[in-house]
Amino acid sequence: MGKEKEEIKQALLKQIISLIQIGWRGRLIKIGFEDTEKELKKGKKGFLIIAEDIAERTKRNILRERNTEFYQLFTKEQLGKFIGKKEVGIIFVPLNKFGLKLKGLIAQYFELERR
Repeated sequence: MGKEKEEIKQALLKQIISLIQIGWRGRLIKIGFEDTEKELKKGKKGFLIIAEDIAERTKRNILRERNTEFYQLFTKEQLGKFIGKKEVGIIFVPLNKFGLKLKGLIAQYFELERR
């Protein structure tokens, strides 16, 4: 079962990465602290993908006073590489059809992690 579980996790990660890339090319997601902050201030509904190695202070600042759902996945370097940037610490994903699909895949991934 262990090998099978790992293969499923890897397939989910590939799908997550692919959707992040599609979201970036289609201008569906926002990257970086400032753009994320703007979206949240506008009252846009969504969730965040936060790099595992982001500064604790940055994480606190973006989550302060907001009950925003977030997932910590990948490093800044990995997130950046997926979309052709050097490093990306935060991605804002709107809760639309695209966002819900991505959120579902991430939830499946974390569910497998917990087992």
